[in-house]
Amino acid sequence: MPLEAQTLIEAQTPAEAQTPGAPAPRPCEATHATFREAADGSIAVTLIRAGRSGNNNYYPDAALREAAPLFEGARVFAKSDAEHIKGGGKDVRNLIGGVYGVQFVEGQGPDTGALTGTFRPISPSDPVVQKMTEAVQRGMQHLLGLSIDAMARTRPRREGRTVLREAVRFSRVNSVDLIVEPGAGGGLDRLSEAAADQPTDKEEKGEAMPLWKQRLLEAIQKTAPAQYAAINPETIGDDELVNLHEAVCGPLVPGDAGAAGAGSDNLREAKGEDAPVTRAELQMLQLRQKASQRIAASTLPGPAKQRLQTQFERAERFTEAEIDQAIKAEGEYLARFTESGSVRVPAFGAGSIEVGDRSVRVREMLDAFFNPAHKNHGAVSSLREAYIEITGDKRVTGRMEHCDMGRMAESLGVMREAIDSGTFASALGDSITRRMQEIYTGETDLDVWRKVATVGSVSDFRTQERIQIGGYGNLPAVAEKGEYTALSSPSDAKATYKVSKRGGTETVTLETIKNDDVNTVRRIPLELALAAKNTLYEFVFDFFKDNGNIYDGKALYHSDHGNLFTTALSADEFAKHRLAMLKQTRSGSGKRLAAAPRTLLIPFELQELAYNLFVRQQNLDKTFVQTINPEIIPVSYWTDDKDWVTVADTNRLPVLEVSFLDGRQEPELFVQDMPNVGSLFANDTITYKIRHIYGGAVLVDGYKGTTKAVVA
Repeated sequence: MPLEAQTLIEAQTPAEAQTPGAPAPRPCEATHATFREAADGSIAVTLIRAGRSGNNNYYPDAALREAAPLFEGARVFAKSDAEHIKGGGKDVRNLIGGVYGVQFVEGQGPDTGALTGTFRPISPSDPVVQKMTEAVQRGMQHLLGLSIDAMARTRPRREGRTVLREAVRFSRVNSVDLIVEPGAGGGLDRLSEAAADQPTDKEEKGEAMPLWKQRLLEAIQKTAPAQYAAINPETIGDDELVNLHEAVCGPLVPGDAGAAGAGSDNLREAKGEDAPVTRAELQMLQLRQKASQRIAASTLPGPAKQRLQTQFERAERFTEAEIDQAIKAEGEYLARFTESGSVRVPAFGAGSIEVGDRSVRVREMLDAFFNPAHKNHGAVSSLREAYIEITGDKRVTGRMEHCDMGRMAESLGVMREAIDSGTFASALGDSITRRMQEIYTGETDLDVWRKVATVGSVSDFRTQERIQIGGYGNLPAVAEKGEYTALSSPSDAKATYKVSKRGGTETVTLETIKNDDVNTVRRIPLELALAAKNTLYEFVFDFFKDNGNIYDGKALYHSDHGNLFTTALSADEFAKHRLAMLKQTRSGSGKRLAAAPRTLLIPFELQELAYNLFVRQQNLDKTFVQTINPEIIPVSYWTDDKDWVTVADTNRLPVLEVSFLDGRQEPELFVQDMPNVGSLFANDTITYKIRHIYGGAVLVDGYKGTTKAVVA
């Protein structure tokens, strides 16, 4: 069983006082050690133990071992337990010292180690420090404790029926706090570890043995020791125990009316440990059995059933009506939950989304709100209701004090301590992002730029260089036992570019949610996706439209490049463009590239003409040009109704390269503002920032794979 992850305070003897770089002494239990105050007033402390904490967090050895440097120099505050749990109390007047020499001490088995260090006070004469020292000297250090306030990433960990939060990696240590009831730290974000009032292990598991059961066992043990030794008192069933008691001790209750008077007297007179079970106790036994059966047969979630079972096991007196009332009350309290833990939103109908985890359910709810193709889109028609369902802020004030922290933690899949003013904004932003990226990838009409450009990836914002490759000519013959000669390298020409950021902001206001302005919010991911998609689309086709200078200092389409024409589109003119592209030569070798046009770029005004040139089916005797059949791509924003462009197959002769930072081809969405403390909104708005990072350039010899007619 893992050690209880709580903090112990230990004193150092003068011989144990740590020096810089010296290892901390191994922590030991306060009841098994003697302590003396060190000369400088320092105190050896155990910050946190591995294993399961009193708050159902779990700390592996690996996470604590890695976190040791983060705890070095951590501030120590004297706080109330309530201040510690809320993350408050960080006042210079409460600062009493720091923790130094932090190291991880291995335990006897897996996940039994601990982080230890030395507490050094700012002022040894501080009343709080003196109280700590006195407690150590008097062997009363168990009255005080230290508890961490830290940030960490967690994951679920199941132990039996209990789901714990297992710390994966600590990211920041805010402080180590002196409190009364220490627990231990661990969780996704903010970890404020102070132990709440915890039941004993048996109470927590619902294992406390009822009084009637104890009495029956005692009677059996006294009357039939051999039969008592053959049973397991901890696991024997209720019915089995009653039957055994009747077999060895006689009936629990006198059976006939004639003996009622004597039986009643005997029952009243029995006061000692050997007293038989009373009629009232038998009735309670039967009621407990009914309670157990009815709770088990209910549709309540497992944790709720267990809670009710424990409640009735501990209750000394209750009625059958109270059983039904308790089940009904629990059901009403959990009316928004299914047995698996998912949420039902009455406003969205009985058929609303059902998934196993509440956070997944809420994510699906928001996705259904934004996505018309989602199966539950029609059921999620109110942004206001979705906001209330997530936050519990029924008046839509945007204020943290009006939100249900527990509901938000479960809805958003984080710990209660991790909830802050940016949580709802992030959750809404995540759903907007998913919908935006879905629309972005679905707008295939705006992906036609991929037919005229190659796609790459870069790892930083530095200038990228693309050198010329090829131009070696034919490979020379190699004689028997002859040497291979070096091929002549192409020129050192290179094209350069670097990626840059493109983006903007969009806002969701408090009024939008309060007024339930559904259409406005639903259009946000659509408009963001189209803006990003159109920007990239135009970025690529602007290379062909604007005819800017390329790596050699000349325009992409230039008379020196042999790719600039001035005549309107026709079959004869297209044949001239094709021939010019075929006659382009490879740098270095001078051999023809023989790359023909694969794509024809045109404005909408030339679409019908181009279609008739290449695609008409009724012409049974096709001309040579019609057999070429290039892919026709109308460029939506080109306004010059006469210019047209041809582009070669990018696999054969790449013209243009477009690269994305870290290969991320979809835009990203972030919360732009850090909301004001205590509010879900900054200036009554949540501002989202969209960002898309890419860049590109015409490659070396890229001009040889394209032609353009600039028609007056």
